[in-house]
Amino acid sequence: MRIKTEEVMKVANLARLSLTEEDAQVYTREFDNILEHFAVIDEYDLSSEAVTLEVEQKDAPLLRDDLPRLFEEQEKLHKNVKEMKDGFIVVPKILE
Repeated sequence: MRIKTEEVMKVANLARLSLTEEDAQVYTREFDNILEHFAVIDEYDLSSEAVTLEVEQKDAPLLRDDLPRLFEEQEKLHKNVKEMKDGFIVVPKILE
C-alpha cells in the first residue's frame, strides 16, 4: 500500500498541523515503511495458533458499574467554556 504525499498533507491539515512539502515527503516514506512491516506480518498464517488468556477472579481488575448520572457541578464545568447554545457547549467545526 502506498501513501501519497497529498494524503499526508490532508491529514496534517485536519490535525491543524503545518507541514512543509519536505516534511510531508519524509512522513510519507515513514508511513510507507510502517505499512510494509504490517504487510510482512500479514503474510504469517496464524490460524492454527490458539491464544488463550485466563484471569482468575481474584486477579481481575475491580471495575465500577458504568451508570449514567448527572454531573452535579455544571457551573464549574461551564466556567471555562467560551460559547454555550441551548445548554450545550459549542466547539469549533473540525471536519469538512
